Amino acid sequence: MSEYVRITVTLTQPVAVGRNVRADSRQDTHNHVPGSVLRGALAAAWIHRRGQEVTRSSEFLETFEGTGSFGPLHSADSLPVPLSVKRHKYEASQRCRSEWDAAYGQHATTCEECGDPLVFSKGQPRGRVPLESRTTTALTPEGVVRDGHLFTQSMLKEETRLSGWLHGPATRALCCAGEPIRTLSLGSRRSLRGSVTVDVDTTAEPDLIECVGEDIILRLAAPAVFCDDFGFPTDRPDLRELSDVLGVEALEVTGAWTRWDEVGGWHAASGLPKPVERAVAAGSTYRIHCAKAPGPESLRTLATRGIGLRRREGFGALYVAPRPEAHT
Repeated sequence: MSEYVRITVTLTQPVAVGRNVRADSRQDTHNHVPGSVLRGALAAAWIHRRGQEVTRSSEFLETFEGTGSFGPLHSADSLPVPLSVKRHKYEASQRCRSEWDAAYGQHATTCEECGDPLVFSKGQPRGRVPLESRTTTALTPEGVVRDGHLFTQSMLKEETRLSGWLHGPATRALCCAGEPIRTLSLGSRRSLRGSVTVDVDTTAEPDLIECVGEDIILRLAAPAVFCDDFGFPTDRPDLRELSDVLGVEALEVTGAWTRWDEVGGWHAASGLPKPVERAVAAGSTYRIHCAKAPGPESLRTLATRGIGLRRREGFGALYVAPRPEAHT
């Protein structure tokens, strides 16, 4: 396989990817498929085909525990509005400009058309993601509803299409025992829902990371985990890592629009919770000055590889946002 591969899934059943555990018998869902969920589903497909013993093979370990990246699967509507972008605080008219991006030096505080105030994005999705809800319950052996077991689950709707990138050794996960993986089961309660079809494009080229002169602009499609030289969480990417990937020296972060987040999860193979990390939230944006403009192939590699730690679990994935219109 090539260095990076684009994968698109089409939901043939609703998919529930739980988030935000609540105390009111409701379970929210992600509006996309995190990279950790995609990785787990592909690993489960390998185990189903080749048995539990495959998890001890060097091939499996390199594919799923190695240096590759399993990116999240998004639709155009589920990608976050970058935190560097300003929008109308209240509903804008059709005459008004829609966005101002501080990463491009657009620092307006009010709309020049209507005069309404502008506020920075909080990383909300760019559009409306189609969801549905189902309410279920547990029954006693006598067929009576069990007290306290009424439960409502939000899910991504059937026929939703989501796409993302795999990079490096992770691309090998799409083929097992010489046969491509064409279907997967994603999310929770996979015996009842979560079926998707898989389309793989080995010829697709990712959008180039935004480059303005000798500066690059990085936008997170998923939370990212960074640490400083002492191992403590930080909200800044490692410039040495970026320099290695880009082939040019990344000199300094000249702009950062970030929010903190906490991320955890569940490791199905061991039946144990994953460590909770302090992470930089999806939608966070950085403008980074380099010694010279990186080449296009380096920018494509960075776009599919991502940045930071735990990239094989979907952290640190990047995306290219629509460029806002210039001032007139």
